[in-house]
Amino acid sequence: MAERFTHEITVTWGDCDPAQIVYTGRIPNFCLDAINAFCDAHLGGGWFFQELDHNIGMPFVNMTIDFRAPVTPRHRLVCSVAVEKLGSKSVTFRVEGHQDGGLCFEGSFTEVFTIADQFKSREIPADIRTVLEKHRIK
Repeated sequence: MAERFTHEITVTWGDCDPAQIVYTGRIPNFCLDAINAFCDAHLGGGWFFQELDHNIGMPFVNMTIDFRAPVTPRHRLVCSVAVEKLGSKSVTFRVEGHQDGGLCFEGSFTEVFTIADQFKSREIPADIRTVLEKHRIK
């Protein structure tokens, strides 16, 4: 069974639109924050550190999100992150957002691995692949 990583987000008034629910544009940001937290916890640093310290870029090439229920400031937003697909040069993360026990959104986020200073695609480094495999949904 794949290990799921969880990241909690405090939703604030400033995240909301006039309908008093989270502004739609904030949802992808919450997902990216959760994926970056996963990288920080499991790869020894998020995207900033990977790029600057290891010359590994991880730009996104696809994002899809399905909305299931509104997100509000009433409860903590718990985002779970798992690896949905693992290619030779790309990874697709699955992110699900829950509040008060209910599913609010789910999405897939694909990023490719690059040699950061050349912006050329590269194979996923072996040490990173090992970590991603542990979190892969079978």
